[in-house]
Amino acid sequence: MIRLENFSYRYPGSEQFALQEINLEIDEGEFILLNGPSGCGKTTLALALAGFLFSQFDGEFSGEVDVSGRNPGIEPIYDMADLVGLVQQNPENQFCTLMVEDEIAFGLENRQIPREQIESRLSWALDAVGSAHLRDRSLHSLSGGEKQKVALAAILAAKPRMIIFDEPTSSLDPPATREIFEIILDLQQRENLTVLVIEHKLDFIEQAQHRLITMSAGRILDQQASHIHHPLEVTKPPVPYLGRPPILEVENLTAGYPDKPVLKGLDLALFPGELVSLLGDNGSGKSTLLLCLLKMHPLQSGSIHFQGKHIQDLELPTLAREVGLVFQNPDHQLFAHSVWEEAILGPQNFQLEPAAYQDWTRSLLAQAGLDDRFDEHPYRLSYGEKRRLNLISILSYRPRLLLLDEIFIGQDQVNAAFMISLLVDYVREGNTVLLVNHNPAYYPLFSTRLTFLRDGQLAVDAPLEAGLSGLEEMGAEAYLPGGRS
Repeated sequence: MIRLENFSYRYPGSEQFALQEINLEIDEGEFILLNGPSGCGKTTLALALAGFLFSQFDGEFSGEVDVSGRNPGIEPIYDMADLVGLVQQNPENQFCTLMVEDEIAFGLENRQIPREQIESRLSWALDAVGSAHLRDRSLHSLSGGEKQKVALAAILAAKPRMIIFDEPTSSLDPPATREIFEIILDLQQRENLTVLVIEHKLDFIEQAQHRLITMSAGRILDQQASHIHHPLEVTKPPVPYLGRPPILEVENLTAGYPDKPVLKGLDLALFPGELVSLLGDNGSGKSTLLLCLLKMHPLQSGSIHFQGKHIQDLELPTLAREVGLVFQNPDHQLFAHSVWEEAILGPQNFQLEPAAYQDWTRSLLAQAGLDDRFDEHPYRLSYGEKRRLNLISILSYRPRLLLLDEIFIGQDQVNAAFMISLLVDYVREGNTVLLVNHNPAYYPLFSTRLTFLRDGQLAVDAPLEAGLSGLEEMGAEAYLPGGRS
């Protein structure tokens, strides 16, 4: 179904080729797992197969791409969409409407499918991703994970012959991740779909009969029928500064939406030297909590104190100097015109002396694989590279408390290990980290404490080992490392 011969591609304005001499064949009905370091060209390859690379970017390319007898380089994108559906890494990049129901119906209406078939496909697609209850919601009101499910449903409803999933579960909780992969595998076998999955959560998909393709620096390095997954090296968790007063106290916090509180009487205390993992199902309020802690979401009741002062009594610039937030969507906090300007935007805004941040920031960018990208616009980076830049841009001015929302999305194991080591070293200096994370392979490596949100409150709040036992007792096995039930 797919054939690429000596295909190379370079984005406009870039000196380096994103893809170099790609030779690849994919048979109809085959299941392909595409893996490789962040920024190696996986998403660019996906965009080429779906036709978006040629319709949205005026880049330089050579070689041949053939998709079921069609050339995506010249075929209209609406014709290619009947063959290849692409579920993008950032769901907001593919939304065209404002409401869930409209989003899933949008492509079907453009194809002039009869109304009764649209209704049938819409209901089937939402049921397939476990999101029938979201049908009447606005896209703006959804959590990151809920948005990802809707994006998947919109592609499923069109029923293309091939579906490319660009990290389809990156923002999903472990139960939903398992569910989505089960859906993908079932659809692939029932419908004889050709499936290509770009994914770093390899343990969730190892039961599939797949061919693994490994990329690096724009080239295909290896193709094999199976793959042995190597776990990250265990990082010794830091030791919290016991006996010190809390840096942050949350008491009886209720917040959410006027007709639907998400957090209900929540209590939480964070101490210096802690690296606390915050778990919970999609839509449980994790991102809402982080926004509340930085005065970016209104409280309905309760109080939040930072270093003994009520945050409502602190000016936002004063609070933001000491509390850094990395959003779930990397594009929501890219403001500068180059990678270097983005990395030092914070310390410049807070008028820090250059000697206090420039050398360290340069070192962090180099370790993050961005040392040759200083002058490029941040939007030219891959999703995973943007996440690393987001983290470095906050670390550059050294806030006392870091609030991190799913920073491991788009990271291969090498870069995830780099980010973990940064955080561990940071809390060993007496700083504090509260980290939302859905990957069970990661949080046991570094957490000093485990918290789990359910029904608007912390159902688990305990040191790591006791927290793991608490998850098991409450039936949340999918959140345990290797504990898919």
